[in-house]
Amino acid sequence: MGIKSEIKLIVLAVLFSCACVAVYGWDKTAETNKKPPLTETFHNIERYTLLRNIKLADNAFEMLNLDDYVFADYAGPSGQVNLYIGYYFSSDKAYASHSPTICYPSQGWKLDSEPSSGKHIVRGQPINYNEIVTSFGHQRELVLYWYQARLHTNTQVYKNKIDIGLNKIAFHDNDHGFVRVALSFSDRSYDDTKGMRSLSSTHFIRNL
Repeated sequence: MGIKSEIKLIVLAVLFSCACVAVYGWDKTAETNKKPPLTETFHNIERYTLLRNIKLADNAFEMLNLDDYVFADYAGPSGQVNLYIGYYFSSDKAYASHSPTICYPSQGWKLDSEPSSGKHIVRGQPINYNEIVTSFGHQRELVLYWYQARLHTNTQVYKNKIDIGLNKIAFHDNDHGFVRVALSFSDRSYDDTKGMRSLSSTHFIRNL
């Protein structure tokens, strides 16, 4: 009985070691240079005009441990939209992103609602997102956000890490990102604002 238990432990140890090598042993650093920067990829979004690219402060860039990002304002048929995508080339940065429920209050914004989950279908692919309403003085924003690894989207860090690991095993792909779309609705109804939520979804999936 003791020998069988030892054999089981050895087998489990070998399987665990193989999984660790599969998840953490492949390096695609050389491939990351082949992709255009996100500011170039998201320079043109159909029906929206780029107003400005916003440069993150150095301390914010370092805190988020980013490999690439786009942080930009757009003007479109329904008003102004802010898009942020933090992009990472390695699986060991799965915990680098911060939820808006942490970032917004730290900058003086109030959370006017608890996070609520939803799903939006873009080109046949589901976008699983969280949604909050925030305010700062007279400003109000509807904020949608999610983690993404290839076509897998979710709102939980631990699920994102699982997706990253599976993608690395199946596709040798370490890339993943955090997406946030903020829509001001100080001068429009909440329902009208929600209708704009597919702004970045299609383009993020298309270019990921």
